[in-house]
Amino acid sequence: MLGKFGLREQTAMSAPARVTRDAARITAPVLFHVQWHDELFPREGQLALFDLLPSPDKELVAYPGPHGETRPDAVSRWREFIARHLVEDG
Repeated sequence: MLGKFGLREQTAMSAPARVTRDAARITAPVLFHVQWHDELFPREGQLALFDLLPSPDKELVAYPGPHGETRPDAVSRWREFIARHLVEDG
């Protein structure tokens, strides 16, 4: 599970070259979580990061709200994704 992160950010953690390089190496299944109104990582940067992931099994899920908000249904979705892939890959 990845997300709430992107290639553009409003924080001091900026490392777009490193993130771009590392994202291109991810081939494991990915569930990418986007907060639609994220004030730290603008949506276009999050979508650009998702597009860089070469995994053949990747899903994008978006929820309304700011960066720090995580809805209970999002957590349930993360758990379902991980459990499904543990069973499939295990």
